[in-house]
Amino acid sequence: MSYRDYLDEQRKLIRTKKEAREAKNERPRNPRPPRLDPPPARDSLLLPIIIGLCLMLIAAWSILWFAVPAVHGPLEASPTIIIQGTPAEAEAIRAWLAPEIAASNLNWEIIAVGSRRELAEHLNTGGRMDVLIIDQDLAAELYEAGLLAPLLPKAEVPSFSGAFSPLWHAEPFTKTLGWAIPAAGDVDYARHLYTLFQQFVDPFQRPQTAAAPPRT
Repeated sequence: MSYRDYLDEQRKLIRTKKEAREAKNERPRNPRPPRLDPPPARDSLLLPIIIGLCLMLIAAWSILWFAVPAVHGPLEASPTIIIQGTPAEAEAIRAWLAPEIAASNLNWEIIAVGSRRELAEHLNTGGRMDVLIIDQDLAAELYEAGLLAPLLPKAEVPSFSGAFSPLWHAEPFTKTLGWAIPAAGDVDYARHLYTLFQQFVDPFQRPQTAAAPPRT
C-alpha cells in the first residue's frame, strides 16, 4: 500500500469515527419514538361482535316488554290505597276516603288487608301499593328499612314523624293507624292525596272497636 493510500484510509477511518460520535451526541437531543415489540396487531373483531350481541339482547327485551302485558301490568293499574286493619276499621276508613276521592275526580283503588301476611300476598301477586294506612309499629319497621318516602316533599330533616301521620292520637296499649307513602309507589300522586285530606277533609273519627288484632 502506498503512503497516499494509507492516508486515504486514515481519513476514512477518522470520518467514520466522527460521524459515529456526532450520531451518538445527536441521539439524546432527538430521541426516536419507542419501538413497539411486537408490532401492534390489527384491530380485533371482538368489539364489533360484543356490540352486535348487546343490540340483539336489547331488541329481544324490547319485544318481550311490549308483547307481554303482564310484565308491566301493575304499572298500568290504578294507584292503590292499602288499609291494614280490622273489617270495621277498614270499612270506616273506606267510607271516609271514598266520597272525597270521588268528589275530587281522582282515580284510586282502595284495598283492605287484615294482616301483614295479606299485605305480603298482595305484593307478591304484583299488586300496587301507593298509599298505606297501617299500624304505627309496621310503619316504623318500614321506615327503618328505608321503604317509606316523606309525606311532604319539603321535609327539612328526614324523620319517622315526617313519614307517618296518625289518624288519631296515640294512646298506651292501643293500636294507632296512620298515613304512610311507600318509596316504590307513585310518590307525587300519593302526596297530592295526603295533602288534600289534611287541608280540606274533616279528621277521621276513630271507631269504638279499634282493639289491636293479633300479629300474624
